[in-house]
Amino acid sequence: MILLKQLLAAAFSPVGITTLLLAVGLLMRLSRRMAHGGRRCMMAGAALYCFLILTPFSEIVVARLEREYAPLLRVGTPTGIRNIVVLSGYGEDDAFLPVTSKLRGDTIQRLVEGMRLARELPGARLLMSGGVQREGDPPVASLMADFAKSMGVPGNDIAVEAKSHTTYENLAETRQLIGTEPFILVTSAYHLPRAMAVARKLGMNPLAAPAAIWASPDFPPGMSWKAWGKKVAEKLIDPSTNRLVHLQLAYHEYLGYLWYKILGRV
Repeated sequence: MILLKQLLAAAFSPVGITTLLLAVGLLMRLSRRMAHGGRRCMMAGAALYCFLILTPFSEIVVARLEREYAPLLRVGTPTGIRNIVVLSGYGEDDAFLPVTSKLRGDTIQRLVEGMRLARELPGARLLMSGGVQREGDPPVASLMADFAKSMGVPGNDIAVEAKSHTTYENLAETRQLIGTEPFILVTSAYHLPRAMAVARKLGMNPLAAPAAIWASPDFPPGMSWKAWGKKVAEKLIDPSTNRLVHLQLAYHEYLGYLWYKILGRV
């Protein structure tokens, strides 16, 4: 059931739709009767691909998620906050790699932001949240803890939550450790709206700290239409397949929020 849900979600994602259009079009081209339709299908797939990598559509979509919570540049004192919770992304424990290369994607950026905030809150504890993602590996939270220790964070200032595999489980398991006391919640900016909603639904008291901010600097809140149009024009001549990656992440977040809404988790 879980695999089917993942396959359906992937198939209807921006990259999935583009791939299906191209693949189906190619198969149809092999048939004389469907060759014309296949050509149209491939053209539609190519047009969608060009639209996604040539326009700032991805930046605009991701910025809508990122703008919900402003960066936590300074932590006011006194705060009463004793825990900085950092949600994991992906990581793999490869013996031939240094600890700095075992964490993937946004995970390092989330962790570094948590470490920065810990320096501003002497005595605060870094709580890494994330379980095993690849059979035979240690929990990702443990890899994050190893990274932090290698960067000079004392082991006594680090805690690990190693059971969770989803955003909901991240927060539910964390609640078992810290209860309802205030804490700083660090995760990628695009992921924060869902994570914050889950935490509040669980009766927790999070303070948002976005990391891995990607699109908001280009399309900040309060931007004039003139500045917006100018930025769009600039982005049109800056093609990047990186846009596909971020659009997939945004799609996952919107879909994930809807799914959690159905389940009553947000």
